[in-house]
Order: sequence, then structure tokens, then C-alpha cells
Amino acid sequence: MKVTQHREKILEALREWFRIQKQAPTLEELCLELGMQPRQKATVQRWLQTMRGIDVQWEDNVARSLRLLSDDPEVEPGHQISLTETFRYLATGLGEWEKLDPEKRSHIPQALRIGISRMYLTSLLQQDEQVPSGLPEFFGWAKNPVVGWKPATEMKYLSEEVSFIEDGLLSDFATQWQVEGFDVDRQVQEKILQDVLEDCRGYQREEEYRTFRKLIIEHPVLSYPEYRRLLSSSSQLKPLRDFLLKIYVDLVYLAEEKTYHFCPRCKYVMRSRPDGSYSCRNMTCERLTAKLKLPPIPPISKDEALTYKAITPGVHRYGTIPGIWEIQLAETLTKKGIRVTLWPQIDEFDLLVEFGRKVRWAIDVKDWSYLHEERLQSVQYRLDATETFVVFPDEQEEFLRIKVRRQELEPELKGVRLMLMSEIIRLAQNKVEKKNDA
Repeated sequence: MKVTQHREKILEALREWFRIQKQAPTLEELCLELGMQPRQKATVQRWLQTMRGIDVQWEDNVARSLRLLSDDPEVEPGHQISLTETFRYLATGLGEWEKLDPEKRSHIPQALRIGISRMYLTSLLQQDEQVPSGLPEFFGWAKNPVVGWKPATEMKYLSEEVSFIEDGLLSDFATQWQVEGFDVDRQVQEKILQDVLEDCRGYQREEEYRTFRKLIIEHPVLSYPEYRRLLSSSSQLKPLRDFLLKIYVDLVYLAEEKTYHFCPRCKYVMRSRPDGSYSCRNMTCERLTAKLKLPPIPPISKDEALTYKAITPGVHRYGTIPGIWEIQLAETLTKKGIRVTLWPQIDEFDLLVEFGRKVRWAIDVKDWSYLHEERLQSVQYRLDATETFVVFPDEQEEFLRIKVRRQELEPELKGVRLMLMSEIIRLAQNKVEKKNDA
């Protein structure tokens, strides 16, 4: 399909319509929104057909059933859409579609829909002439070598033979790009954090990694001047600039509010409720804000929000939230005169706690909502430490029951011990006191 401007015009018109109207427009009304004559509705209908299942959907023979499927992927002006993220959406969506029963395959999984939409926008930005217009054309494209798609030629080391579908099945290449989980969008964003980790390990960027982690934990929202200053002046963040451009997006892309409110605990933008109040995206923040009576952060207006950047929701969930606990524990132990290193050996574990040369604790902090033995067994006892602990926030004890379950779990963990945060702090305090007495 030729890349034309009608898609953007239709999406813009529909967004404007739904800001004001609750019910969907008729074809005649949509024509007027597009600055066209009602008699041109057949043309508009043809355009909509190329977008059906990707950007819009409707019920056949049902009046006013036209609806937007999802917002467009956010693209920072002047920057390209990440091809790696697009590949992950496509591969994950294809895998989900392949698992559907034949009679249900007219339904396009969300990940595949997002991936195809991102392909379209990428081709539009790069002035590529051809892009699949729907599912049948996409499957034809997916059987051909990926490098046949002009934007993909920019990827290094991409074989000229690989495709997403081989012999009617999902290819090994596609399988390697898949992500798992109920929230594919967030899973893709978690992959970005994995990409940062692998990059830092490959180039031995330990201090750079530590600076990056602290940034997304302590500053999930930044004013645009501060964001630009960090990207240009911080020597430790410069090597990770390309990742930061993907992770921090315009705040107004995340939510459309008249006033933007921020969580007193994690400092991330909150979501509005139907009753006019606001809530954090993380329930632990909600509980702790009420329990600790944390003071509110002053809100900002919509005009001010235009000058702010914020990390993506997936990075907030998988990077910011667990990191709050890690930094909190590190700061508490440091105030007691204990030497603590965050994310040592480029995140081999969360905290290295040292009581002199002979006593070293390796600590992994887990912000889990449930306890599973297989997940615990992924934590290896460290031979370069005298003790290895998995530490959980006290606030999770109600759900995890660490004090009860560790008696049955620890014997299978090959020396790894399970602790609550208050317990590890008390244990560390006792060790400091004994050392001082000696």
C-alpha cells in the first residue's frame, strides 16, 4: 500500500471527535470532520478499511460503532521508532496469533496490532514506499527476508535470509524476539532495561549503569531543561544516551489531564479516577502514602506538562518501583556506618554489604506479590560472599508470610537465606555493635 497522509488525518479527526463526543461519528460526519463532502463517504470508507484491525474497528451493520483501537506509539520529534521494539511487538503478536484456534484468528492480538502500526509509522518517517496495509498483506511480508523492508537494513548483523515466518510457522528468528507476560507493552519496556544491562556488561560500564539506575529510580519525571542537561553534560550518562531517548518520553504522551499529579512516594505521574481523585499506578505506593502520611507533591498545569519528560510505564514498573526498596535499604545501612555498594559487578545482585574485609553480604531485594520456589531458586548462593540473602519489604509480609514459609523453603535454597528488611537491618546493626565492642 502506498504510504499516504489519509491515515494521520483520520486518526487526528477521530481523536478530536472523541474528545467532545461520546458516540462514534457516522461516515457523513467523519467526512465533514475531514473537510470533505458527505458524498465522498465511499472514499473515506475505503481508507478506513485499510486501517481496520490496526488503528480502528467497528461492528458490521451497526451504526456509530466505529472506535479507535489504541493510541499511536509515541515518537519523540526528531527520533526514529525503535526497530528492536517493533520486532518484539511483531514477534510476540505473531506467536499469540499462532496459538489461537482457527475460528478466532480474525482477531488481531494487541501486540501484533501495535507492531504493524509501528511499521507503518516507521515507513512513513523514512519515506519508504511500501508497507503492509492489513493482516493478509502482513503475512505475505512476514514470509520474506526481513532485510527486504527498507528500515530494517539499518540493523547491524541482520542476516539476509531470516524472516518472521518460515514454512508456515513462526521462525526461530521471531521466537528470539518474543516477550512473555500479560502486559506486552510493559514487557517490551522491561526488555529495554535488559538491553541497558547487557550493553553495560559488554563494555564494563559499572559506574554508568549505577548512575542510570539511580536516575530512573529517583527522577522518573524530569523537566525538559534538566533532561537535556543530563544527556549533554553527564559523562556517565553519555554512553547510554540512545537508551535514555527511548525511556524518557514527553509527559503529555502518558496521560491527557488538565492538571498533572505525582505520587508522593515514587514521584511518577498518577492516573485520574472517575471521582476526580488521583491514584498511583502501583498499589504499594498507595498503601505506603496513606500509612506514612507522605506530603503531596505540587501538581503542574497542562501547559507546564508540555515541558516535562517521564519514563515509560514499563520502566517505572520494572525499574523504578523495585529500585526504591533497594536504595532505601542501602541508605539505611549506610547511615549505620556500613559500607554498601548498589548493583555491584553491574547488577549481579542488588547490594554488597561489607563489614571489613572478611565479612561480605550479598543481598537481592525482591518486591514480589507472591512467593514461588522456582523463582527463589534462580538466586544463587555467592561464593565470593560470606552470606547470601533474599530480602523482602516488611509491607509484603502479609502476602508472602516469609517468617513462616522460610522454614520449609530455605533447606532447598543451598545456603540462601530469606529475610524481611527490618530483620536484615537489625542483623547488620548487631554485627556493627559486636565489631565495635571487640
